[in-house]
Amino acid sequence: MEKEHCVIIHYAEIALKGHNRAFFEKALLLNIKKQAEGLYEKIVRISGRLVLYYAEEKKEEITKALGNVFGIHHFEFGRVTGADMQSMQVKAREMFVKKEKKSFRVTASRAEKQYPFTSQEIEREVGRVIHEELGFPVSLDNPEIVLAIEVVENKAYLLGERVEGLGGLPVGVSGKVVVLLSNGFDSPVAALRMMKRGCLPILLHFHSYPYTSKDALENVYKLRDILSRYSPKQLELIEIPFSGIQQFLAIKVPSEFRIVMYRRWMLWIAEHIARQKKAHALVTGDSVGQVASQTLENIETISEIAALPVLRPLAGTDKEEIIDMARAYGTHDISKLPYDDCCSLFMEGSPRTKTTVEEIKKIEEPLRLMLEEKALQAIGGN
Repeated sequence: MEKEHCVIIHYAEIALKGHNRAFFEKALLLNIKKQAEGLYEKIVRISGRLVLYYAEEKKEEITKALGNVFGIHHFEFGRVTGADMQSMQVKAREMFVKKEKKSFRVTASRAEKQYPFTSQEIEREVGRVIHEELGFPVSLDNPEIVLAIEVVENKAYLLGERVEGLGGLPVGVSGKVVVLLSNGFDSPVAALRMMKRGCLPILLHFHSYPYTSKDALENVYKLRDILSRYSPKQLELIEIPFSGIQQFLAIKVPSEFRIVMYRRWMLWIAEHIARQKKAHALVTGDSVGQVASQTLENIETISEIAALPVLRPLAGTDKEEIIDMARAYGTHDISKLPYDDCCSLFMEGSPRTKTTVEEIKKIEEPLRLMLEEKALQAIGGN
C-alpha cells in the first residue's frame, strides 16, 4: 500500500532549462535517490516537481538528507489523498485535529483544470471544515499555520511544513573541477559554491609532511567527509607531497618570491591532474586582497602558468562572509582548528604583494626542467 506521508520537492532554476530540462531533472532525481538512500519508499516525478513517499518515523532523516541536496529550491511535508473534495476535507481534518488551535489559512492550486471545482472552492470548503468543525480561527493576512493544497495528476497533496533547500544545480551536471583544498575556511567553501553550480569537485591537497603535522592531513579527510554529504558519492581526495619542490625553491629563489612560485607550481600540478581526470577547470579559495598572494597582480602572475580556467568563487567576499558560509555548510568547526600551512614553509620576511609574470619567469626559466621533474615525482608519489 502506498504511504500517505509524502514530501513535495520543488526546484527553481532547473525549470528554466528549456529543452535540457529533462537532463537536469533526471540528475536531481538520481542525486536525491543516492543521498536519501534507504529513507523512502519511492520517489516519482509529477508536473514540475518530485514526490517522495516515506514512513513517518523517517521524517527527521529525510529533512537532513534533502537539506544537503543542491538543486532543490524547497520541499514540503504533507499527506496525499484523492483529488475529490470529500477526501481533501477528511485528510485536512486528520491533520488538524491534534494541532494547537492557531490561526490558519488554506491556499490551493490545480496543475490541471479538469476538476469539478476551482482553487477558490477548495480553499473555502476545506477551510470551512477546519474552522467550523475544529474551531481554528481564520487569518488570511497573517496566519500562523498555512495549509497548501496542490491538486496534480488526480491526487491532492496537503502540505503543512515547508523547508528551504540549497538551490542551485544538481552536483555533476556541470562537469568536473579540481579544487585546491587546504584546512582553512576558504577553499572548502569555494568547493561547495562550485558544487552549488553543478560541479563535481576532485579535491587536491598539498602537504609538507613531516615538516607539517599529521593532524593537518587528518583534518583534510574530515573536511572531505563533510563536503561529501552534499554529493551523491564520496568525493575523491588526492594528496600531493610538496616539500621537495619547496626545499628546491628555498635554495634557488629569493624569499619574497617564494609564495608566488609555490602557488604557480601548485596550479601546474593541479592542471596536470585535471587533464588526467578530464576536469575542465581549477578552483581556489582566493579572496581578492585577503593575503599577499591574492593581490590582483599576484593572482595574474600565479594564474599565468595554467592554461585551464582558474575559478575563484570567493573572489568578491570578505573573511566574515566566508566564515558565515562555513558555519552554514558545517565546515567551520574543522577549519577553525590550528593547522600548519605548507605555503608558509621556508619563508623569511614578507612576500612581495606585486609581482609580474616577466620577473617571475626570469627566475623560473633556468629551473623549469628540474621543477617539472620534481612536480611529476610529487604527482606519481601521492
